[in-house]
Amino acid sequence: MSIEIFPHSLVRYAGMNYQVFDSFKLEESKGILQKDHQMKAAKTKLKALICDGLFDLITIQTDDVLRQRLINLKRQVFNDKKVNPQKLEELLDIFPADLTLDFQDYMQVSQNMETFHQTNTLNYQQLMIEHSRKLQVLAMDTTLQNGLLLSSPVLLEQLSAYMQKEPASFRQKELRIEFSLLRYLTRMCFKTSPFSTFTYTGIMQLASTQIAIPSPAAKTVKNSLRLNNALFEYLKSILIHHPGVNELLTVKLNKTAVIKAGKIQFLVNFNNIESFQLLPASGLQLLVFNYLNDNQESVNVKELANYMAYAVEEADYLSIKKYLFKLVAAGLLEAGMETSGIDPQWDHKILKFFTKLESSEPAVFQIIYLFKQLQQYQLAYVQGDITKRKLILDYAEKTVTAVFQKLQTEAGLPVNVDRSISAGAKTSPMNGAFETLNFIPHHFAGRQLFYEDCYTADREILEERCLQDFTAKADQLLNHLLQLDLLKTEREKMSRFFLEYYSAQAQVQLIDFYQAYYFQVKKPEKENAAKPGATVPEPGDWEKEISEKLTVLTQHKPNILNLGNDFFPEALVSSAPYSRGLFVQFYKGKMQQETDCMFGVINTVLPGMGKVSGRFLPLFTPDITTDFVKYNSKLHPGMLKAELNDASSFNANVHPSLLTREIALPGGNKSYPEKQQIPVDELVLSFEQQTGALKLTYQQEQVFTYDLCLESFYNRSNLYQLMAHFNQEAKLSLQPFINLVDACYLNIEQEQEHEVEALPRITYENSVILRRKTWRIKTDSIPVQQPGETAYAYFIRINVWRSQHGIPVTLFLFLRKRSFVIKPTVQPEGKKEGFGDDYKPQFISFEQPLLVEMFKRLLVRAGAYVIIEEMLPVANGTDQSSHPEPVKEYLLQWYRY
Repeated sequence: MSIEIFPHSLVRYAGMNYQVFDSFKLEESKGILQKDHQMKAAKTKLKALICDGLFDLITIQTDDVLRQRLINLKRQVFNDKKVNPQKLEELLDIFPADLTLDFQDYMQVSQNMETFHQTNTLNYQQLMIEHSRKLQVLAMDTTLQNGLLLSSPVLLEQLSAYMQKEPASFRQKELRIEFSLLRYLTRMCFKTSPFSTFTYTGIMQLASTQIAIPSPAAKTVKNSLRLNNALFEYLKSILIHHPGVNELLTVKLNKTAVIKAGKIQFLVNFNNIESFQLLPASGLQLLVFNYLNDNQESVNVKELANYMAYAVEEADYLSIKKYLFKLVAAGLLEAGMETSGIDPQWDHKILKFFTKLESSEPAVFQIIYLFKQLQQYQLAYVQGDITKRKLILDYAEKTVTAVFQKLQTEAGLPVNVDRSISAGAKTSPMNGAFETLNFIPHHFAGRQLFYEDCYTADREILEERCLQDFTAKADQLLNHLLQLDLLKTEREKMSRFFLEYYSAQAQVQLIDFYQAYYFQVKKPEKENAAKPGATVPEPGDWEKEISEKLTVLTQHKPNILNLGNDFFPEALVSSAPYSRGLFVQFYKGKMQQETDCMFGVINTVLPGMGKVSGRFLPLFTPDITTDFVKYNSKLHPGMLKAELNDASSFNANVHPSLLTREIALPGGNKSYPEKQQIPVDELVLSFEQQTGALKLTYQQEQVFTYDLCLESFYNRSNLYQLMAHFNQEAKLSLQPFINLVDACYLNIEQEQEHEVEALPRITYENSVILRRKTWRIKTDSIPVQQPGETAYAYFIRINVWRSQHGIPVTLFLFLRKRSFVIKPTVQPEGKKEGFGDDYKPQFISFEQPLLVEMFKRLLVRAGAYVIIEEMLPVANGTDQSSHPEPVKEYLLQWYRY
C-alpha cells in the first residue's frame, strides 16, 4: 500500500508575529551574566586566598585583641560582608605582601561589583518602565482587542485606564492587568491554539517539484462570525413548552423504541445522560408508536395530535397534545425543527423552517425577527471596529434577551436566572423521573452569542517531496505503536463479554448488547474506579520488552534519545486501508550526514479522515470538503462508513458531512438527510470468527462507525463511546510510549530525590520528534524573590540557577502538566489551587524582564512540580524571508490505500 498525503492540510497560525517580543529583551543580559560570573569567580578565588592567609596569621598571634580583629575580618570576608576600608588599613602593617595585594584586589573587585550592579539595577528599573510603555502600545492592537471583546471583556474594559497610567506609578492593580495582558500576548505570538480570534487558520497546498514555490509573504487575514449554537438548544427548550409554537415542531419516534413483552422499551439521551425507559405498550402511546413507526413522512405535533384526537373517542385536541408532550418528556418522542445544532447552517435552516410555516402565530414572527436581526448583526460586526463591535454586542444581547424573555413568559417558564446553576450543567432528572424537558433559565451576555474564527485564503505551499519522507517515517512509527491502541483493550473486553453472554453464532440487536454491557461491565467499572486504591493494569509483554531495551539505552541519560526502526519489534501492519493525522510543526535542518531534511515536532496524533479539519471547512472553498468525502469513500470499500453524533451540540463539533452515512442515535444532533441515516435500532452485532472481533451490520452490510467531531471522545455519551469501537482504525497517542521512556529514564520505582530532572528529546529516525527535551522540577526548589531583593538581583539569581541546570533561555512552562510520570503528591498547605488552563504551555523567556516577572507570579499557583519544555522549532531558526512568518502548525493527514 502507498501513502497518499491529503493535499489540503489545515494550517494553524499564531495571531501575532513572535518577533514582537524581541523588543522586550534585555539585550545586554548575556554580557551582564558573563560579567557577573567572572567577577564572582574572581572574588571567590581571592576570598579563598585571603581566608587561607588570615588563618595563618590568626594561628601565630599572641595578642588576643588582635587575634579577634583578624577573626572578625576573616568572618566578614568568608560571609561576603562589606569590609570597612579604614579598619582594614589599620591591619595592613601586619599582613604579608601577597596578602596585602590580594586584599587590594579583593576590595577593588568588590567595589567594581557594587558599582556594576548599582548601575544595572537603575538601568533594569528604567528598562522595565520602558517595556511597560511598549506593552501599553501593544494593548491597542486591533486583533488583541477584538479577541478580548469575546473572551475577556473585563480585561478589555480595564485596558483604557491602564494605557493612560504612567508605568513608574504602577500599583498592584496595573501589575495584575499587565500580567493578564502578557498572557494573552504571549499566546498570540507563540501558540497556535485554541482556535479563536487570537489565531487564524489557513490551508496548505502540496506542490510537485516542478512547481516554483513562491517566497513567503504576509497573509491577508479575514474573520468569520458564527452564532453560538447554545442558542439553538436554548430556543428549542423554550419552544417545547410554548403553547403557540410547540405544536408546529416536527415530531419523530425515538429510534431505539421497540415493543417487547408488552412494553415499549427505548433509550433516552438528555444532555448525554442516558437512561433505559419502559412504557406500557397500550393506549395512546401504542397508537402513537404504530402511527410514527409506519409513517415515513415528516409530521408535526399539530398534525399528529389532530390524527390522534380523531382516532381516539371522546378525546379533545388539547388533552391529546398535552399527552404527546408527556411522551416527549419521557423520551419516546423527539420534537425538533428539521435541523440540529451541529449543522454548519443551523441558524439559516431555523429561519427557513419558521418562514415556510407561514404561521400567524406572533411568537413565530418573533423568532423570525430574532434570527434576521442576528444575521444583520453578524455582517455588521465583521466589518466594524472595536467601538462598533461593542455596540453590536450590546444590541444583540438586548434583542436576544427581549425575545427569549417574551417567549419564556408566554410559555409559563421562569425568566430570572438562578446564579447557583451553571448554564452548561448537565441536569439530573427531577422528582426521580427521567425527563428531557427540564428547563433552566439563562441570560446570554453579548459575548456568548457569537464566536469568531479568523482565517486566510492565501495558501501555504509545501513541496510534496519534503513531506513524503517525514510522513512515511511517522506512519511507520505509528504502526510500531499499534500495541498501545487506546481502543484495543475495550474492543477485546467487548468481544469477551459477547462470547460469555451470548452464543458465538448469536445475532444481537446493538441496543440490547449495549444495555447488557453497560450494566454488567461499564457501570461496575466506573464505581470501582471511584473507590480509593483502584488497581493499575499490569504492563503487557510488548511494554515489558520495550522497557527492557529503554533501560539499556537510557542508563547514561542521553540528551537526545533517537530510536530507529530496528529498535521496535516487527510491526504487524494491517493490509486494510486507513487514514491518520498529526498536528506537527515543521522546520528545515541538516541530518548527521549534513544533508537537508524536513524535521517535524509532533504535538498530537489524530485519526485522519478530516477530524478537526471539519470544524473549519465552511471557511474555505467547498472543493476541500468534496475531496475529503472522495478520499474517505475509498477507505474500506464495500463497508458502510457512518459518522456518529450524540446529544452534544458543542460548537467545536460543527462540521459538514465527511462521509455518506450517519448513525441516528437517540436524542442525537443529526446533520445528514433522513435517507442517509442508519437507524441505530436496526444495527445488529455478531462475533466474526475470522477476525476474532465483533461485527456491526445493517441490512446484511458491515458498518464502520467514526467519531469525526472535535470534542473529546471521553466527553461523549456512553453509547457514542461504545459505538466508536466498531471500525478498524486505531486510536493512538504518543503519551503512553513517552511515559515508558520516562519511567525507565527516571527509574520511578526509586524515591524521586533530584530537584531538577532533565528528560531527553525523543526522536524517531532522527527527523520525527515525539517529545521536546523536558525538565521536571520540584517547585519548592525554584528560587523565589526574597523580601528586600530587587527585581534585577532576582533576574541575576534565577538566570544563574537556570544556567546551572542547563535550562534554556526560552521555553514553555507547564504549571500542572497532564499525563506525566510523577508520583502523586499531596498539595502543600497554603499553596494556591491552580486554574483550569494551567495544563497549557506558557511561553517564558529568561532574558525578558517582564516575562521573568510573569514567571514569579505563575509559580505561586504551581503544583508540587512544574514541567519545562524546550522551544522547538526555535524562533528565528530558519527564517530567511523579508516577511517573517508567524509560528505555525500543520494538521497533516494522509491515507494508505
